[in-house]
Amino acid sequence: AAAAVLVIAVATATLWPRAEEKAVVQQFATAQGEQRQITLFDGTVLRLDTGSEITTRFDGRQRLVELERGRAQFVVAADPDRPFLVKAGPGTVRDIGTTFQVSRIDGQVNVGLLEGRVDVSVGSGADVRRSELAPGEQINIDGNGAIGSRQPLDLAAAHAWPQGDLVFRQRRLDELLVEMNRYSQVQLRLGDPALGSLQVSGVFHAGDQEALVAALERGWSLRAQRQGAEEIVLSRPAQ
Repeated sequence: AAAAVLVIAVATATLWPRAEEKAVVQQFATAQGEQRQITLFDGTVLRLDTGSEITTRFDGRQRLVELERGRAQFVVAADPDRPFLVKAGPGTVRDIGTTFQVSRIDGQVNVGLLEGRVDVSVGSGADVRRSELAPGEQINIDGNGAIGSRQPLDLAAAHAWPQGDLVFRQRRLDELLVEMNRYSQVQLRLGDPALGSLQVSGVFHAGDQEALVAALERGWSLRAQRQGAEEIVLSRPAQ
């Protein structure tokens, strides 16, 4: 399973010219804090999140996208003669639908389905393990190829990040900071690790560290201290 790759196959008719022999290869990447929308040769609309990198390889037989790192949303153009494949870590996913998201962060792969149908599998042959997703569901695959159980997808959060917003619902503060720090050179740190268990809810613009700090100061009575130009340390208020 560790040698397997995540493959998202989208059975989908398109008008873009068919490659004859040589595949057309392109690479796209986003820097920290950057999001980018890309329209591929076939009309598929791709939204890359911050710190993401993909390689596309289109030929006469298939449309292949490899997600090296980060997160992407795909709105796939139809082409019944050429499956749409996305590779991202261990496992295999076949998507027969329109809109889905894939992330590959810190060795963990997540597949979330917004529209259509997705069949997620890990391994091959007699060892294959499958799980089918319906719209509004997600599934995780770890670095060893272990596939998790189906879970509800937070649709508000899934629709928000392609628009540049992050939705948090009762998230641990340490987890929230990891996510927000992905979008900014200014890094938020905890002066006391015990603060990481605080539960935080809210909607914040990705990379707007000042707005998050202000909310934490008001709503959770935390104190923020700048440590140089690119670090803010959060701590308990002085007694």
